[in-house]
Amino acid sequence: MKPMVKIALLSLPLVACGGGSNSQHNIQKELPVNTDYSALSESQLEPGPLRQASANELSELVKNGLRVSLRQNQSYGMMIRETAVTDTNNTLDNKSGGGDFSGTNVQIANVDEADSVKYDGKYIYLATPTEYTNTGATASLKILATDPANASVSEVSDTPLDTEHWGSVSEMYLVDSTQGTTGVATIRRSWDFIAFADKVVNDVSADGKPLVVDEADTARNAMIWPYQMDNGIEITLFDVRTPTTPTKSWSMSIDGDLLSTRKIGNTLYIISSFVPSVPTLDYAAETKDAKIANEELIIATQIEKLLPEYSINGGSPQPLNSANGCMIPASTAKNDGHLNLINITAINLSSQQLIESVCVNSNVETVYASTESIYLVGSDYSHWESWQSFSVVHRFALNTNGVDYSATGSVEGVLGWSSPSFRMDEHNGVLRMVTTNYGEAGEPVHQLSILQKANGRSELEVIAQLPNKTQPEAIGKPREDIYGVRFNGDKAYVVTFERKDPLYVLDLANPLAPKIAGQLEVPGFSTYLHPIGDNYLFALGNDATSDGIATGVKVALYDISNPAQPTEISNHVFGSAYSWSEALYDHRALSFLNASADQLRITLPVTLYEEVKTDEFVSVRWANTSLYQFEVNGLADGKLSLDHVGVVVGESSENQEYPFWGGNDRGILHGDALFYVHGPKVIAGPWKKAD
Repeated sequence: MKPMVKIALLSLPLVACGGGSNSQHNIQKELPVNTDYSALSESQLEPGPLRQASANELSELVKNGLRVSLRQNQSYGMMIRETAVTDTNNTLDNKSGGGDFSGTNVQIANVDEADSVKYDGKYIYLATPTEYTNTGATASLKILATDPANASVSEVSDTPLDTEHWGSVSEMYLVDSTQGTTGVATIRRSWDFIAFADKVVNDVSADGKPLVVDEADTARNAMIWPYQMDNGIEITLFDVRTPTTPTKSWSMSIDGDLLSTRKIGNTLYIISSFVPSVPTLDYAAETKDAKIANEELIIATQIEKLLPEYSINGGSPQPLNSANGCMIPASTAKNDGHLNLINITAINLSSQQLIESVCVNSNVETVYASTESIYLVGSDYSHWESWQSFSVVHRFALNTNGVDYSATGSVEGVLGWSSPSFRMDEHNGVLRMVTTNYGEAGEPVHQLSILQKANGRSELEVIAQLPNKTQPEAIGKPREDIYGVRFNGDKAYVVTFERKDPLYVLDLANPLAPKIAGQLEVPGFSTYLHPIGDNYLFALGNDATSDGIATGVKVALYDISNPAQPTEISNHVFGSAYSWSEALYDHRALSFLNASADQLRITLPVTLYEEVKTDEFVSVRWANTSLYQFEVNGLADGKLSLDHVGVVVGESSENQEYPFWGGNDRGILHGDALFYVHGPKVIAGPWKKAD
C-alpha cells in the first residue's frame, strides 16, 4: 500500500519556506538577481485556521525563510560534531499494565507513552543508558525474565546497539498481538553536536565533503555553526518472539529531530521537527557577488530538496511530504517566511508500514494526545510585558487512515514550564486548558479556557473561561505560579505556590459554567497529582519553609470527596533541601498497582541528601539513591492512610562518593514482587521483606 502523505505548515519565528516549479528556475540572465530581503517578514504565530497551499506557495515560504536567515546572518542547520546533546524525555502519568502488574505511568488511559523501560508481565525490556569507556560508547537492549512468585529476575539476552551515529534509546514501545509481545520498537535521535571550531565550513567538494577555511572569527561574528547538522530519527523494530535471540526485523529513518511520540493500539505517532537547509549557502556573505551566489543557489534549489525524507531498512530515501496540499495559516502573506516543518507521522507497527505524514510549520512547544486527537500548541511570548501573550492550538483528528487537520483555536496566556501537557485535557468533545499570563513585574495570572469545535468551521471556539464575571475568584493567590495540574473527568486540580501550596478543586461538570469548588492551603507544593478514584488524590512535590524555600521530597494523600472542603489525610517528607526525585518532573518514574480492593501500591525514586552541620556552616552530602515504597490502605472502608513501607537502595555513599546512575530509575510491581530498574541493572525482591 502506497502511504498517503500530507503537509500542514504553520507559522514559526525566524523561519520560512520556498521553491517553485521548474519553470521558476528558468531565470533570464539579463534580469538582475534581487538580494534585497528587507521586505521579507519573519513569520509570527497568529491565531486563525489553516488553509491549503500550492507547491509554488510552499516553495516561496521555505525559500523566503532561507532568505530571512541570510539577512540575519544566522544559520539554523549548521553544527559540528564535538559535544553531544543529552537525550530528553517527555512526561508521562499512570497506566497499569493489566492483570496484577504495573505498566508505564501515562497521562491518558489507552494512550501509551514511550519509556526506556517496558514490562509485559513476563519480561522486562530495558534500553540501557549509554556508557562511555576508553574503547567508545556502548548501549544495549536487555531482556530479563521475571519470576514474580520467587521475586527474582534473570537476564536472557543483551543486544548491542549501534552508537556510532545514533544516541541512547530514550523512547521504546512494545508491539502487542493476541499472542503477547511480538516486538519492541526503539526510537533514537542521531547524535547532535553544538560547538564552534577553529575551522569553519565554507563550501563542499564534489563528493559532498566539507571544505574548511581559516575564517573562524568571521563565522563566529556571523553566528555560524560550521558543520551542517546531520540530525535524524531512527525507529527500529526488534522481533522478540524468541526473547533469548531478538532480531532486528525492520527499521525506518526520518529526517529531523524528535519532539515527542505516542502509541495508540499498534499505531505509532512520531512528532518531529525538520529545518530545511542549503549546505553551500554562505551565511557570512558580505560582497555583492557572494550575496548573488547565495540567491542563485536558493532559486536553483527545488522544493523537493528542502523537504524531509525517510527510508525503510536503509533503502533509498523517499519524500516524507509532498510539495502539494500543504496547509499554512490562512493569514500567510506573500512576503512571509517559514522554515521549520513539524511532522506528525503515523506508522503501523504491526504491518510495518508508513500510514501518513502531516507536516506542520509551527512554533510547537507542547504535544497533547487523547485517543481521538493530537493537539499541537505554540505560544507567543513577545508581548508578555503587556499581558498579551497567547497560545495557538491545532487539533488533528486520528483515524484508521492516519491524521486529519480538524480545527485551530487560541487562548490568552501560555502553558508554562511545569509539565505543560498536563494543563490540557480533552473530555466529552471539549478541550480544557489552563494557561498563565505574566505582567510587567512577572506576576502570573492563571486562567482556565474551555474550547469546542465550531459547527461547519475549522475553528476551536472558547465557550467558557474561569475566572469570569459570575465566578471572579482568581486561580492562585498573588504572585503564585502553577506547579501542578491534573484533570479527572468533570474535575480539575491545580496547585499554585509562592510560600504555601494552595490546592484548588475546579468543578467542570457544566462546561459552560466552570467554577472553583474549594481549596486547601498546606506547606510546600506538588508537581504531580494522581487521582485515586473520584474521592482521593495522591500528590508528589517538595516541602517548604515559611519563606517558600523548598526542602525535602514530600508525598501526601488528600480527601477530595467534598470538593468544597478538601483535606490532607497524611504526608511524608524525605531528606533535606537538595533531596529530589526524578518523578517530580517525569511521572514515568512513578508506578502504581492496585494490589487489592483495599490497597494501592506506589513506588518512586528518591535521591537523598543529608545536612552536615559544623560550628561554621551547614552543608549537604549525597546519602543514597533509592526506590521508595508506599501503600494507600483502607480503600474498601474509606479509612485511608498513606504508609511508607520500604526502601530499596540502588547506590549509597557507603560505597562511593557520588551517584553514578540517574534519570531512568523505575519500579515494576508484579503481585508481591518488586523489580527496581537502576541504570543498567535490575534489583529484584519481595514487596515486603521478612522481619
